[in-house]
Amino acid sequence: MNKRLKSMYKEIINNKNLKENIPVFLDLTADKYYTSALFRLALHYFTFYEMYCDDSRLWDSQLKEYFEKVNRIISQLVNDSQRSENKDFIQETDEIRSGIIARMNCLTYYTDLFEIYEYALNRVEYRFKDVKELEDDEELARKILRFIFESNDSVMVNELIKEVIGQLPVRITKQKYFEYLKDGFKELIGASQDSFEIYLYMIRSSALLDSVKDIENIYPDLWEKKENLEKIDFKNITKEEYERAINLISEAVKFLETATTAYYSLTELVNDLYALLVCDPFKGDTSEEKELKEAAFYIIREINTEYYKNTQDEISQEVVDKFKILEGFQEETEFDLLSLEDALFHLSEHHKKRVEDTADYELFNSLLLSKDLLSDSLFIDLHKSKSTDKIGKERCQKEVDRLIEDLSGKFQTCDRMIMRAIMANTINKLPVFFNNHTEVMNYVIYSLSKCTDMAEKYACIEILNEIMDYQLI
Repeated sequence: MNKRLKSMYKEIINNKNLKENIPVFLDLTADKYYTSALFRLALHYFTFYEMYCDDSRLWDSQLKEYFEKVNRIISQLVNDSQRSENKDFIQETDEIRSGIIARMNCLTYYTDLFEIYEYALNRVEYRFKDVKELEDDEELARKILRFIFESNDSVMVNELIKEVIGQLPVRITKQKYFEYLKDGFKELIGASQDSFEIYLYMIRSSALLDSVKDIENIYPDLWEKKENLEKIDFKNITKEEYERAINLISEAVKFLETATTAYYSLTELVNDLYALLVCDPFKGDTSEEKELKEAAFYIIREINTEYYKNTQDEISQEVVDKFKILEGFQEETEFDLLSLEDALFHLSEHHKKRVEDTADYELFNSLLLSKDLLSDSLFIDLHKSKSTDKIGKERCQKEVDRLIEDLSGKFQTCDRMIMRAIMANTINKLPVFFNNHTEVMNYVIYSLSKCTDMAEKYACIEILNEIMDYQLI
């Protein structure tokens, strides 16, 4: 961060000379965000174009259409010096982003669904294989406890507890499971509203409680696979049915991995483009980082040209060499951007009225939007009002009651093995609700001793041993 910007940052944080500092600070921040967005766009455009050349034959038509729209906007951005349609570009980019997020929600639903069925199928695998003698429950439980608590890092310990209970046989009653849910969510009382809603979404998604509108028509092949899996009677499943189901899931997972990776990477690209368009009207004409900006624009322009050639050739060495100019930029500006975000948040929380009086409020809102777009939260809802409110006991209880009601309805209509898979897929995402080593030990021993299905128990032990062996490597 240059001395001028650093000085203004300190004064803003300390509420000094705001009238003079705010307009200049916002102008300088706009140029910083613009340069950062341009750098990231060059990087992510290059990465995504390579992915397009390698995998586009496996992509769905909607993904290709989104990328075509992005290329068209980029083409006009780098070739039209007037850029008179910036607002139209922003609107279209926002619509593309919303469409991508809708697709990602659909892919997430299917990912959770096939993960749950894979969990259930893993538990019946050893009905069709020879198994060795099982370890003693108490000895295995002690080994698991040593594995969990050998670390002095409490965060690591909690993560290992969650990983282990997600693989143990589920033998608790529905009522006990719901008690664990309540205990887990009590830990979230006092959390921010946004954090609470993200957590609640994760639990509901992991339990397949919230489907996606018109989902059966978005990926009909995946929907057909889902319907075939729902016909399985796990209690009486045959070896042939098991093998068909495993192959079906393998096909689905392969497609989901390709599609999810592509949509994730496209979101990075779209967020960068969005931030660039938003900051473009406010960027300064400074010579600062001029060489980097020129190199980034060159990379973007050349990739765009290659796309429209439709030959899917490798990017030229000349373009690759331009990345040498970009080397180190991200590391050099990381602290600067964190400081700018800190100052923007401070102004937004404490001096919004003063910003309205002393600066371009459209610029200020554009910077807040760019901050979100360039953050690590790729799929953040840009149109939702942010809240600093804390979650109270009443709101938490209301959401937990609704969650339990929806889970109860779900459990009444699904196979018992799927019910247990859903329990495992959600209980391992809750804040750790055990108070001490003894409670963890008791849960582990109870889960092992109450499992009388030897095939399921053997599968669980195999998975747990794999986890413990992997962590020791």
